[in-house]
Amino acid sequence: MNINYTLKRSRKRRKTLSLQISRAAEIVVSAPYFTPVREINRFVQEKQNWIDKIIQKQTRARLLNEKRKYISGELFYYLGEGFPLEVFFEPSERTGLIFWNKRFYLNAPEDREIKKRFFFLWYKQKAFEYISGRVDFYCHKLKLTARGIRITSARKRWGSCSADNDLAFSFRLIMAPLEVIDYVIVHEIMHIKEKSHAARFWKLIEEVMPEYKTHRRWLKEYDETFLL
Repeated sequence: MNINYTLKRSRKRRKTLSLQISRAAEIVVSAPYFTPVREINRFVQEKQNWIDKIIQKQTRARLLNEKRKYISGELFYYLGEGFPLEVFFEPSERTGLIFWNKRFYLNAPEDREIKKRFFFLWYKQKAFEYISGRVDFYCHKLKLTARGIRITSARKRWGSCSADNDLAFSFRLIMAPLEVIDYVIVHEIMHIKEKSHAARFWKLIEEVMPEYKTHRRWLKEYDETFLL
């Protein structure tokens, strides 16, 4: 199968081939200047499964984001499950978003940004409430102490731990399954004990959560899916 790509040859000290895929699904191969074309083609062909997977993930994320119209019937995720939205506007009632009986109810005017803001505030509040409780649980279990917890709007990072042991988690995490949320929490708490991602760090994670690799793969698969 032929794969179209843009080739960039380098006269510098580059010794290896590399491949990147842009958000527009454009494939760019960087190669040492004198690398034969047949070798480059073979390299690209060997990467075909990985290329297909990345492009499919980008397509899925793009389609999901395009669908975010905040209209009745649209699904929004909470704790790993998708629930339908019902939208209405009653000016005499309090505007905002509530979750009841496995359904989202949004009282808001016909303004996409206002609707999006209500979802953001709701997710952020729920993320803080739930994640704070789980952080307390695991800190107690692991006999570690976090200096503080905050919820961010990060799109690229699910969580982080500062040098001062302040923990931060993206509000998007509350959309993930419970076991994945726990993995991210354990991951960041363990950085209180081990700041690097050395082998010792992953050993500590495995002792608490033997199946952590499954959750780690899930995060890589859906890192651009749960967006507002």
